[in-house]
Order: sequence, then structure tokens, then C-alpha cells
Amino acid sequence: MRHCLRLTIAAVGVVLGIAGCAPLQPTPRLLPPRAGEIRGVWVSDTARLNWDDATSLLRRSGFNAMYVNFATGGGAFYPDSGVLPHISGMSAREFEHGIQLAHKRGIAVHAKLPVMFMLRSPSRFQRKMIAANRVMRGPNGKPVLQAGYTWLCPSQKANHDLMVACVREIVKRYPVDGVQFDYIRFNEQPACFCANCRRSFEQWQGKSVKHWPDDVLDGPSTRRFIEWKQLIVNQWVHDLGDAARTLRPGITVSAAVFHDLDRAREEMAQNWRYWLEHGWLDYACTMTYMTDLREFEARVHQQETWARHRQLVVGIGSWKLGSQAALLAQINVARELGAAGFVLFSYDDAAEREFLPNLAAQ
Repeated sequence: MRHCLRLTIAAVGVVLGIAGCAPLQPTPRLLPPRAGEIRGVWVSDTARLNWDDATSLLRRSGFNAMYVNFATGGGAFYPDSGVLPHISGMSAREFEHGIQLAHKRGIAVHAKLPVMFMLRSPSRFQRKMIAANRVMRGPNGKPVLQAGYTWLCPSQKANHDLMVACVREIVKRYPVDGVQFDYIRFNEQPACFCANCRRSFEQWQGKSVKHWPDDVLDGPSTRRFIEWKQLIVNQWVHDLGDAARTLRPGITVSAAVFHDLDRAREEMAQNWRYWLEHGWLDYACTMTYMTDLREFEARVHQQETWARHRQLVVGIGSWKLGSQAALLAQINVARELGAAGFVLFSYDDAAEREFLPNLAAQ
């Protein structure tokens, strides 16, 4: 019995010895940051944001920017909006004090707006917009839904004016360093085929569509329909940015965009290269949410062909990564390829699982 026990202990010792010798994933040494580098996080759940804790942690970790949801196409997180219904319990004082804390700690605050997505919109407001036929509709005529929320139809002037007024309200009220447009596109599902889109498209191209929506889905008018949708979204980007800059010259204007420009243009009418070339944006944050480092590097390298270095801020999907070594490796890629910075999605996830890297220590 003792002989068997000695053999068992010896066998376990061998296994532990082998495991102990197995190579661990090394923590990469970070490349030094470029001058003026943006090191930011996206904050999605504004209702739960503790400004004091967040700005303190970001400062200690070496970050210098936070992109906070201020409003969506269906509601405002800040109180007493004269434009949109309220969707958060945070007071005006909390918003103002939070921005002051961020600035005191060297953190720039960008007001992020999921522009066409009515995220967190109260059901009553959504029903009102659906009844008024102001939402995106699919080929079957039904409202397009994502996570239970509708989307504003971008071809309608009332929706355009609503979000322009929202941008003006934010910039007038709060000393934000920038505004960032998210979801400024058509939904990736086939959309929009509402009566207003049909009427506007036919007027633009100078002739009627015989078979709607088949002719624009996969027919003789498909290419022209994509072109028209891009023009519509282009106008929103120009006008929203112009509204912010008119009120506060020098304010930073950016957009969170789909990482693949070709797909963005064809499927969502999001031609972000065109926006950069025309100076409507200071930079684009490309949502490059990939776990494979080679795939990530290839995509960022491709993005560098679509945007100049100072116009590209790489969005990293830290929520999908299982180790800080993997996260640091992606930050190194962004730095090595000359990006103007990087933004992690999201602060909410990183704070919850204590995943925020200490860039200051690195």
C-alpha cells in the first residue's frame, strides 16, 4: 500500500513538474506612445456610470479620453432635454460634476450619440415614432428592430432635425471636448423601404420604381439605391458635425464606424473614408473587434490605406479578449502601424472584470 502511495505521489510530482515547465503567455512590452496619442474607453451604460470611480481609475491606468453615451436616437441620458425623452436617473449636477472631475484628472470627455439607433428609448416614444412612420422599415414593411429597439429613418427631415437639435443642446449645456456619432448608418438588415424612402429615392433618380422593393433589393435599381443612401447619411454627418462646430469652433468631431470600409459602404451606406477626406470628421474610430492578432493586424493595416495616420483611432474589442497580454498585443499593433490612438470597448466590461490595463506602469 505504501509502495503504491509512493508511486502515486511520484507520478503527480512528474505531472506538476511538466505543467510547471509549460511556457506561460508572455506579457508584451508596450511600444512607447506617440505624441498626442488618444487612449480611450467607450462607456455604454451611462445610467450606472460612477464618474468619480471611473475617472480616477482611468487616470491611474494612463488613459486620457472617455466616450460616454449622452443620447441616442430615442432618448437622452442627461436630464431635462427639450428634444428627447429622458432615459436615465442621473441628475444634471452629476453630469456637470463628472465632466469637471474628468477634466481635473486629465480625461477628455466626448459625448457619444448612437444617432439613428433608438437604444434605450422608452416604449411610449417608440410607439409614437412607429405610428408617425418615422422609423426604418424592412422589405416586408415592418419596423426594423435590434435588441427590441427601432431605428430612425434617415431620409426624413424631422428625424434629421431632431438629432441636429440634440447635438446643439448637448454642446450648449456641457463643456464636452468632442462629439462622436455612433450608428450613423442604415441598419445592416436590408433597410429602409418606408414610403418616404421610396418617394425620396424616386424623386432623386427622376423616375419611379416599378417593383418596390424588389428593384432596389436585387434588381436594376440596386446600385443607385446604395448611392442614394450614402448621400443621405453623408448629409447627416456633415450637418451634425457642422452644428457642433458652429456653436463651439475647435470641438472634436468623430464617428465610431464599421471596421471594413467596403462592407460599410455597400451594406450600411457608411462611407467614412469620404467623411474624412472632406474634413467632416477629425478622426474615425474603427470598431475592429477581433480576437485573432494576425487578422486584427491585417485589418488595421488595411484601414491605414483608407485613412491618414492622424485620422485613424483603432477600436479594440477588449470585451472579447481573454487576457491582458492579448490586449496589449493589439495596442502594440495600433502603435506600430501609426494610428492616432485606440479606444477600448468597453469601460463597463473592463471595470467589472478588472481588465483595464495599467498603461501608466507599462
